[in-house]
Amino acid sequence: MNTPTSLTSPHHADLRRKVISVIWSLRIVACIYTAWVFWLIVRPLRDTQAFLQRVGKYWQRDMSAAQDWQVWSVVTLDLALWSLLPVAIVCWWLASRHLLRDMSMSTQSSTWLRRGAWAGLICTVLSILTRPFISYLYTLHLPAASQLWLWNINPNDLLGLLICGVLLMLSYLMAWMSEIAEENKAFV
Repeated sequence: MNTPTSLTSPHHADLRRKVISVIWSLRIVACIYTAWVFWLIVRPLRDTQAFLQRVGKYWQRDMSAAQDWQVWSVVTLDLALWSLLPVAIVCWWLASRHLLRDMSMSTQSSTWLRRGAWAGLICTVLSILTRPFISYLYTLHLPAASQLWLWNINPNDLLGLLICGVLLMLSYLMAWMSEIAEENKAFV
């Protein structure tokens, strides 16, 4: 006896529920992550002096003479990079919407997933590349010998690159599998 192969069949109702719950969980986590990153970016604006004091202790520099425009320029730079994150989340949301509607890997879902992966990848790479500017902008009021140009790569940067790379690979695989399915449908 042949079992139905479509995820929309009653035979696969349990699998369909699992896919739906995973997609909605990822959607919720992505939205929470986006809001959390936004909060971390604008947090220095709440109590600028206390923030600068903590940064000064960490960098072992006197940050008491730092100007407001320095903090605002760093926050603006971070918000410009952050704006790519909601773009990636919206693309993921649209990709998962097509996946939920069809319960199959279509070219539309792979296209939106690919766009989201590229937006996330660009956001992560630009974040790594602009990181030295942040320390430089914060210490711009100091003498030239005390100014910092720190470049560091954190484990979460590598994780972000890995996740975006996997999503990009998955989107290309989805497109390829969708093309193969269309060709096979034409033969049948």
